[in-house]
Amino acid sequence: MKFLLPAVCALMSVFVAATSAYACAAPRPFFSELFDADVIVRGTFRNYEVLEPGHTARVTLEILETLKGSVQQGPLSFNWTRSGLADQWRGPNDVIVALMRSNPDNGEDYEIMRGCRVQGIYRTDKYKEFVMGIIARSAR
Repeated sequence: MKFLLPAVCALMSVFVAATSAYACAAPRPFFSELFDADVIVRGTFRNYEVLEPGHTARVTLEILETLKGSVQQGPLSFNWTRSGLADQWRGPNDVIVALMRSNPDNGEDYEIMRGCRVQGIYRTDKYKEFVMGIIARSAR
């Protein structure tokens, strides 16, 4: 009986570790979502509305340039789901965003790419040339 509690705790920690390890068993490198994105755009932030604190936000960008795929110029709204999202946007205004269709039947509904180690939003001033190089390589 003395060893039952430590044994149960040890067994549970193994299951928890295995479950969390499985979720990101093969983490994808940064920028890998650019290969899978349906659309990649450059734009400026217009609105950041928290839908679920710390988890989901609705982002509206003024689209300045479409780097991959096609979307209308002007404002575009999409969801961003990620743990640890801020209550206010404090990042750069000029950004590059990798988007995927959230509803394949409706080509106008998008969300930010997500997954293990996936960013989905990049500062234009730091990453535009790098992103353009990846897009060019993925088109070959």
